[in-house]
Amino acid sequence: MTRRLTAFAVVAAGVLAMAGARADTVKPDDFQVPTTAALVTLCTAPDTDPLYTAARNFCHGFAVGTYRAVATEVAASRARHKLFCMGETAPTRDQAIAAFVQWASGRPKTLESSPTDGITEYLAATYPCK
Repeated sequence: MTRRLTAFAVVAAGVLAMAGARADTVKPDDFQVPTTAALVTLCTAPDTDPLYTAARNFCHGFAVGTYRAVATEVAASRARHKLFCMGETAPTRDQAIAAFVQWASGRPKTLESSPTDGITEYLAATYPCK
């Protein structure tokens, strides 16, 4: 479970590394995270944005919290096929967030979905169980 936690925490920080990828101005409504696009906006806030620190902290917290909840659900599931499986070596938080932002940014349907669904879809697509 620690590897799984680390991997999604990685997603949270990696998005921040992609700050220039989607340099949308952060709006207070983005913190309601109605969509994956809003989460991506928070996670990619440029350091010149007045809400950068809040956006960065929110991104990390939301991503780690979502990862923990999903990983706990997967671990508790009695299903024979797990939703996702982390490998032996997990990416760093920055790497995982950057990968999540890049992955989500190319999927308009995912950007319109809830951020929890977006993160879950990313984990299933990126870390399939074999």
